[in-house]
Amino acid sequence: MIASVFRKKRNGVPIVTKEELDSIGERLVQDFCPQALIDPQPIDIDRFVTSYLGLKLDYQYLSHCGVYLGMTVFNDTDRVPVYCPQKKRAEYISVKAGTVIIDSHLLSEKNEGRYRYTMGHEGGHGFMHYEFFEHNPNQLSLLQPDSAPMIQCRVDNSREKGKPPTMWNDHDRMEWQANRLSSVILMPASMVRKVVLAPRRQQIVDGDLPSYYTGKLAHLFKVSYDAAFYRLKDLALIPRNAYINKSAAEFFRYY
Repeated sequence: MIASVFRKKRNGVPIVTKEELDSIGERLVQDFCPQALIDPQPIDIDRFVTSYLGLKLDYQYLSHCGVYLGMTVFNDTDRVPVYCPQKKRAEYISVKAGTVIIDSHLLSEKNEGRYRYTMGHEGGHGFMHYEFFEHNPNQLSLLQPDSAPMIQCRVDNSREKGKPPTMWNDHDRMEWQANRLSSVILMPASMVRKVVLAPRRQQIVDGDLPSYYTGKLAHLFKVSYDAAFYRLKDLALIPRNAYINKSAAEFFRYY
């Protein structure tokens, strides 16, 4: 595995630009699965997180309603809160350091894209943010003030949205970093561009191109339409003011 070498604040929070994260992500993919940077294909994100990053993987109901998607635990603890559907109540379980927990609600086939993005997100935390928690072993979690050192991520974990970067706190920044790295690993820029530049099998009118490329990327990389759409915007491959018709994207995904 390539080393996680980047600038950090005194408390261990990485200081990285989106360009640096793009470069780190492509290097990780190159090291993990070189073929994926030659022939666009879905990354085996489970194997990337477990075999490559060396993290343990577990599945639990993190809430009764699916509000929490995933969690990365950085230190041994017996205070990880989960929901037990049989008892219909919350309880604590013991978890070893270096464990990624994915919410069991994501295991249904309809949630494949969100599952894969969440796995990449939690892998990003595991790759980048150990030092933040090691710097202060008593560092509290993002959302559970009385819990052990871990990052627990909600459905709306992009807390930095709507806030200028100058107003981000450390947790906002780490969430953005994990989101960015997940997107880069699942959809490497060089491969996204290769898909967009490939000859089209049929004539597509300009207004349908955002939906066409979104459908293609979602199908090829096994991500959600939203993740594919925002990746295309981020790489300036579709206009910033573009919108998608998800029904059209579903139709185009096989073309």
